[in-house]
Amino acid sequence: MKIICTNGRIHTMDSARTVAEAIGMEDGIITVVGSNEEVKARIAQPDRAIDLEGKAMLPGFFDGHMHLLSYGYSKSMAYLDDCKSIEDLVQSVNDHILEHELPAGTWVEGRGWNEEAYPEKRLPNRHDLDRVSADHMIVLGRSCSFSCVVNTRTLRELDLYDNPPRPESGMVEMGSDGHPTGIFVGEATHLIYSRMPRLGVAGIKKSILTACRDYVKAGITSVDTDDFELTRAGTFREILQAFFELDAEENLPIRIREMLFLPTRELLEDFLTLGYKTGDGSPFFRIGSFKMLTDGSLGTRQAALMEPYADDPLAMGAVIQSQAELSVLMRRAFESGLDLVGDGMGDRGIYMLLKAYEPLVKENPGRDLRFCIDHSQITTEGIIEEYKRLNLMGGCELVFVASDIDIVEERVGAHRASLSYNWKRFYDQGVIVTAGSDSPVEHYDPILGIHASVNRHNWEGKPEGGWLPEQRLTVDQAVSALTVGSAYAAREEAVKGTLEVGKYADAVVLSEDIFAMNPAHINQARAVMTIVAGQVAYED
Repeated sequence: MKIICTNGRIHTMDSARTVAEAIGMEDGIITVVGSNEEVKARIAQPDRAIDLEGKAMLPGFFDGHMHLLSYGYSKSMAYLDDCKSIEDLVQSVNDHILEHELPAGTWVEGRGWNEEAYPEKRLPNRHDLDRVSADHMIVLGRSCSFSCVVNTRTLRELDLYDNPPRPESGMVEMGSDGHPTGIFVGEATHLIYSRMPRLGVAGIKKSILTACRDYVKAGITSVDTDDFELTRAGTFREILQAFFELDAEENLPIRIREMLFLPTRELLEDFLTLGYKTGDGSPFFRIGSFKMLTDGSLGTRQAALMEPYADDPLAMGAVIQSQAELSVLMRRAFESGLDLVGDGMGDRGIYMLLKAYEPLVKENPGRDLRFCIDHSQITTEGIIEEYKRLNLMGGCELVFVASDIDIVEERVGAHRASLSYNWKRFYDQGVIVTAGSDSPVEHYDPILGIHASVNRHNWEGKPEGGWLPEQRLTVDQAVSALTVGSAYAAREEAVKGTLEVGKYADAVVLSEDIFAMNPAHINQARAVMTIVAGQVAYED
């Protein structure tokens, strides 16, 4: 297959930031970048010639942190992201049951609620869900995935109503009547999700393809995805089987690198018996980095902080495992040939990862380690400098700034807030930045992350001038994080991240040139064509 694209603004994102007029692709590889005349001379008889009509082409977006399987499966659930109140939530779940004609006795799932946006200013509870149905088992996940709420029927079905558990990590909220309120926080959510029916390999494959179809429409051509966390799907072996089968069938629309969330020694040792190392696989499906979580979300006050929350002096968040457990697991994974990445949201959670990484860095001087910390949200004094000292990469979910602007000062106070979500400081310190969306926690469209980081506005376009405007990224920095940075983090910079000869022919064409337009309007741009492996995978 030979394709040429002419009359465009080809933002190659190479080291010189070359902007070319045309590009040629043969058999899935970029073979020429230059003027219209140069490309036409190199590929005289293309199978398809595309006139870009002045539109901008960028390297295909590489989402460096997401949950592809969870997003695909969430498409079958009640959609709660747009709910503005608990009453909205109740109505949405009821509508979902009626629309899909879900019979009594079956599970009803939903995700996306966020009590911070509700006038009731409280979490939904089992009594709210009981108004929807006493005959279905209802479970609704919060937008951040670190909390869920269930109805009374679910508590009874799982024998949790009269025998409430006391989890070692996380929290089961109790009511004044001595029974659970239906709210499960942090690791306690697994008390629900681990006991639900599994999707199985066929269901996993369906969810994967559902997600990929949406992602490719947004110009995403590669992803780093954590899917083992979806216990609802099945075992990690079943998830791997689904991906390997889709790859063998040549049915994967985008390139996928699987993060390995194996939070116990038992799971890690089981995985290691398979013999896989980071980078194993094909151009469309590879084994990625070993991943650990240290803490939870800021919205639920589960992000682990060094000092108490400003709006709850008794809370400092929660760590998911001890420092010793985290360090032992990461060392074992590293010594077994796996790259390392960890999620750290609060400053205490981030410091735990720094402590786990430091001895490994010291023991391996000069080695190309590429350790990473994702989220990197509450970065108080000295933290980003530690990234630089240890040569770590900063994983920054750029779109989070739009959602969290309205709560961060309330949660941690003005001083800590001023040092948080400091994406530009990473660049100022010379830290390599990779970016993702954390989909389905936030919307997957990379344009929204670029817009949020360049403008520092919430979803309503406030505050005027941007929140902590000195931390605004340039368009180049934001795009780089979603292309060059993510490719580097995946050790795939030789084949991805830029539009250069010899690299994969993965590209996105945008309706507007985001490098040239008014930054305040970047969110109006959209992907109008996505090319994967030299073939048009999406076209509008």
